[in-house]
Amino acid sequence: MSENPGGVPVSIQITDILVAGECPMGLKVGQRWVVTDSQTPVGMCSWAWNSMLPFVAALRYGGTFPWSGAQETSLTCPDAANPVVFHVTVDRADR
Repeated sequence: MSENPGGVPVSIQITDILVAGECPMGLKVGQRWVVTDSQTPVGMCSWAWNSMLPFVAALRYGGTFPWSGAQETSLTCPDAANPVVFHVTVDRADR
C-alpha cells in the first residue's frame, strides 16, 4: 500500500525531558524531525511515535485541537519516569 501524497509536513521538536532529565532511548532536548508520512522518523523512539501519531495525522490533514483551536500541541511520551516533551506543529518552513 502506498502512502497518500496529500497532507502537509509536520514538525516535531523535543522541548524538555522531565523528572530525571534523561531519556533512556537517548533522545535529547532540541532534536527535531519533519514528517511527511506515517512512518516512524529515523532516530525517534517507537513508543513516543506511536503515542503521537494520531496528533500528527490530524495536523497533516488540516486538523486543529478543540482545547486550543490551534494547529499545534505539546505532548509527552508514555515513559512516566522520564517523560520527554514534544512540541508538534504544522511545519511552516515551506509555506
